[in-house]
Amino acid sequence: MSRRTLILAALCGACVACASAAAAPPAAPAALFAPPAAPAAAALMGVSHGYDLDLLWSRARKQFDLSEHDAVLLLEREHVSVLPGGGRRTLVQRVVWIGTAVGIREHADLRIPWNSAASSLEVLTLRTFMDGRWWPDPSRISPTAVVETLPFAIASACDYTPQRETMLLHDGVELPCIMETVYAIEERGESGDGHDGLYLLRRNDPAVLVEFALTLPRPGAPALHTGNGAPEPEIAPGEGTTTYLWRMERLERLGSPRIAEPALYAPFVAWSTWKDWNELGRRVVSSFELAAGGISESALADSLRARIEGEPSAAARARRVAALVNEWTRAVHYDSRFWRFAPRPAGRTYETAYGHALDRAVLAATLMRAAGLTVEPVYLAGGIASSAPEVPGLARLGQVQVLVSGERLAALYDPGSGTLAEGERALYGRSVWKPASGEAPRLFEAQTALSVYNLALTLEPRAEGGWKGAGYLEAGGAVCPYGEMAGLGGQTRAFLSALAAAVLPGAEVGAYSLEVFGPAQVAAGFEFTLPAGKPDAQGRQRLVLGNPRGGIASLLSADVKLHHEQRGSPVAIPARALQRISLNIRSGADAIVSAPRPLRLENETGRFALNVEQRAGRLVLERELLLEGGAIPAEAWPALRALLLEEHDPAARTVIVR
Repeated sequence: MSRRTLILAALCGACVACASAAAAPPAAPAALFAPPAAPAAAALMGVSHGYDLDLLWSRARKQFDLSEHDAVLLLEREHVSVLPGGGRRTLVQRVVWIGTAVGIREHADLRIPWNSAASSLEVLTLRTFMDGRWWPDPSRISPTAVVETLPFAIASACDYTPQRETMLLHDGVELPCIMETVYAIEERGESGDGHDGLYLLRRNDPAVLVEFALTLPRPGAPALHTGNGAPEPEIAPGEGTTTYLWRMERLERLGSPRIAEPALYAPFVAWSTWKDWNELGRRVVSSFELAAGGISESALADSLRARIEGEPSAAARARRVAALVNEWTRAVHYDSRFWRFAPRPAGRTYETAYGHALDRAVLAATLMRAAGLTVEPVYLAGGIASSAPEVPGLARLGQVQVLVSGERLAALYDPGSGTLAEGERALYGRSVWKPASGEAPRLFEAQTALSVYNLALTLEPRAEGGWKGAGYLEAGGAVCPYGEMAGLGGQTRAFLSALAAAVLPGAEVGAYSLEVFGPAQVAAGFEFTLPAGKPDAQGRQRLVLGNPRGGIASLLSADVKLHHEQRGSPVAIPARALQRISLNIRSGADAIVSAPRPLRLENETGRFALNVEQRAGRLVLERELLLEGGAIPAEAWPALRALLLEEHDPAARTVIVR
């Protein structure tokens, strides 16, 4: 018998109590809670923080085939207690069976972020169950198992060094085993501040029991919202407090691939103690504006005036400021929500030459105001943020960004990437929250029901060899490339050149003209040349159409992989969009050797159509892809994949000519 088999046997049936539990019918949820008395002598793991671990382990073996999983959560719970002085305490408990090296990488060494300037961390339990006992000792924590580290991202950012990432390391790890981790983080707060959160009740691994509890001082009640099948809470009054408890059992793992917003489909609880969005907005704006003070009599102001002098427009000044923030400060890529109401003054960020997203947003806002622009902080998130307007909070929102406006200018500055996106494209399909408005987030939707990307190309032979052609691009809504084309430094020509070369590799753009140019719609014509490709032995050449820059593919997130035959999570598409690419080849009577066959595929996620018209010396090839917007459910992925596979098929993109 192998050591793995022996260990699994020890975990599964080394005592009468465990075997009896395995044979008994499933207990009611209340039976999972045992009084805090010592466990029976025959129990293996016993009771921890009121939970019978042997009973949970027995259920895990009944409910899941352990051979099919890297890890199974026996218990995953989080208990948030809002404290009377404005602080909050979060207790996390995890008991997990681990069966593979993948499970070890996920659960054995945990990285816990916390800010030592505003909170404290207490490790309560850290142990491994192996060979019928807890290691190293159930009553103590190994001194080498808790390692406080400084995050690499802030290693050279002295103002941020109170931020910590404590590593919790489990001793005695050998497959298979069961690990338990319990820790608590207590955050200090200001009296009158609210709290909020978003908790997913489905995890990355299958789970026997998942719980979320929220304890609040009385009087007062939180704003609550549950979604995607999450239960309503059990409510238990205590001594001066009220506790809300959400519990789910026998949960399959969160579907893969993991998307940016799993709350679009996984059971979740959103909660908040803020009075309303207006109260939260005032708190956000007051801290932001306090840091974004004026710079009229400083060296920073002198430097700014020297660098923006001569910029001819509001858009040009905004682009210059965005470039200056990148030049003057290094981006610290660390979650700025640890400092959500404590940004550094703009001058301090400039002096230290570094900043996380919030600090760089404050600096950019200060500089842009000094440059005569109007700015305001804004938060963006997916559609989930606007689904429960009665629950105000930052937990469902991303990091702060800055809306910039001026004469003929509407743009969004992203301090994390340091980019300025002109036009509306970055907002499509996103929930937009303006703290100064006092209103709930609103989903930004297109003024038209369909975003259209239409590219028409014509080709004809040149007398000196190769091809000459003309192109016409018309695009609007979520696929409008205005932000990439706007600028005084040759951005329009650069974009059209990249577009032509992406669709017809080797194409070079000459003259161009703009017919329509605005944040919501662009129409442009251009001329280009295409060198002759290397012919084969029979003198034939291949023309293969590529993907256009900024087309419908730009609406798909990075987790969309065509080699995935199945997926367990939805695909979020920010807008209903149509892409049409036509190629009109005018050549000699016998020039067209081979062309794709016409094709049409239509299903609930959209359609793909390939129309081919061929006459003597002329070929018109039109490719059309329509994708329905919104969240495409996981079960519809095969249909969406079928459309994308047809659109990517080289056989449907290739023309052979002489």
